[in-house]
Amino acid sequence: MGRRRSSLAVHSGLLLAAVLLLLAVGDALAQTPKRGGVLRIADREAPNLDPHLSVSFLTHSWSSMVYSQLVRFPHGAEQKHPADFAIVPDLAEKWEYKNPTTIVFTLRKGVKFHNKPPVNGREVTADDVKYSVDRFMAKSGFRSRLEPVQAVEVVDRHTVRMTLKEPYAPLLNHLANANYVAILPREVEEKLKDFNRPEAMIGTGPFMVKAYQKGVKIEFERNPDYYVKDLPYLDGVVIEIAPDSTARLSLLRAGKVDLGHMWGYLVPEEAKSLKQTNPEIVMNPTLTIGQGMIYMRTDQPPFNDVRVRRAVALAIDRKAWNDSLLYGEGCIDAGPVPCAMKDWKLETSKLDPAKAKYLVGYDPAEAKRLLAEAGHRNGLTVPMFHWPGYAPPWRTYFDLTADNLGKIGINVEFKPEEYGKYISTTYLGKYEKMAVGPITPFSEIDDWLYSAFYPEQPNNRSHVADAELNKMLVAQRRELDPKKRLAIVHDIQRYLADKAYYVYLPHSPQYISHAPQVKGFKHHDGFALGYRLMFTWLDK
Repeated sequence: MGRRRSSLAVHSGLLLAAVLLLLAVGDALAQTPKRGGVLRIADREAPNLDPHLSVSFLTHSWSSMVYSQLVRFPHGAEQKHPADFAIVPDLAEKWEYKNPTTIVFTLRKGVKFHNKPPVNGREVTADDVKYSVDRFMAKSGFRSRLEPVQAVEVVDRHTVRMTLKEPYAPLLNHLANANYVAILPREVEEKLKDFNRPEAMIGTGPFMVKAYQKGVKIEFERNPDYYVKDLPYLDGVVIEIAPDSTARLSLLRAGKVDLGHMWGYLVPEEAKSLKQTNPEIVMNPTLTIGQGMIYMRTDQPPFNDVRVRRAVALAIDRKAWNDSLLYGEGCIDAGPVPCAMKDWKLETSKLDPAKAKYLVGYDPAEAKRLLAEAGHRNGLTVPMFHWPGYAPPWRTYFDLTADNLGKIGINVEFKPEEYGKYISTTYLGKYEKMAVGPITPFSEIDDWLYSAFYPEQPNNRSHVADAELNKMLVAQRRELDPKKRLAIVHDIQRYLADKAYYVYLPHSPQYISHAPQVKGFKHHDGFALGYRLMFTWLDK
């Protein structure tokens, strides 16, 4: 029976891919895309060019222009909505589960690396896949995502077999997520010593690196040998390096760039200001995947007491934040599953109201009572670690956090940190008492649950250790049946509602904004800039 299901899954996957391709073609014909032109973007500089060595979203965005993966998410006309994480073929034209712990990938034939030395346009083979996956598992800061992979074997020139230690539902999502497991050519590392240089960025993706002036700009040009016929439409893409968000907005306002952010992001405050001066700018308010949270050392007093955590949860006036800072357009019900992940999220209206209040409620009187009951009648003082450089509305969020907590008797002492220290310590749970900030927009539900709550995980910032919860966290990642997995994920959300291991803050929408001549640019959560721009064209 299992073999029959896996065969059906293969045929269903191929049928879905064919339908998506037809939709993409139909949409392209309807819009009559124009070929040529160079798209200009203003954004920050990637700290490293090696997609396996850096965990930076900037690195992954740049590298997605150049590299392909085994599988990917749908983009452009293929996608149903911005958080569409269906799996479609990329370098692997098909895949099949032989059993719950063995998956076989069949590669496309004739796909070529960029025609640059030392690779010189040779065909991608199963050896490249094994080399790349093994390298990722040995070196990446995200290697825990493939921890269940026991072995990667070359069956023949175009076939790869992965063997898992146990069933692992998140596998395909992690392989599709740009650009964690980029497929790299081995000879680049052998001859150039590393991938952290522009001449080493050689992949099979839609664009190639043309030139890179550190601190100034990076230029990409169309890959003439890209395996998807007639794509991309653009001749090239230039990313002008502008570290400051105000400077990027000024470049967009002056018409010097087509996008003021690689994903077109503007927060509501910026978008409304820009619309006044540049009414021609195209804007689409979009609820993107993401979270902001207060995280607490639940393994240390006072936050090992659920009453103190619940007091923190009830102290935050989420509705007032949303109304005053986000023009009423944000999402209050922001955790533990992000608002935009509608396929997984259990709305608070479906939770026990007595528990749901700790996710969305505001009750400072009850918060004070809980603190007093926990032995803090006279209040308490705690440090709060953070990075002050986050864009609006975060600067105000920090102040409001201190204000709201102060009203119930928790005095916050801010501990601002330099970004390098913050991202390598506090962000990974290495802090004292309390911290606050936004979280990376992961595309796999396992990252929002298992990674955030299971002991010893680097993203378990609150140091949660809950034996009953652990059983459910493991069960959902081992369940390959989507409906059964969803039921477990809903049970996890019911269980977590009143635990207040994290306190979730209102999530701001992003206004996906670009110059009017930019066509076919559809937002998709994640860092796959290259796939997004594959379908983008300029009407000028």
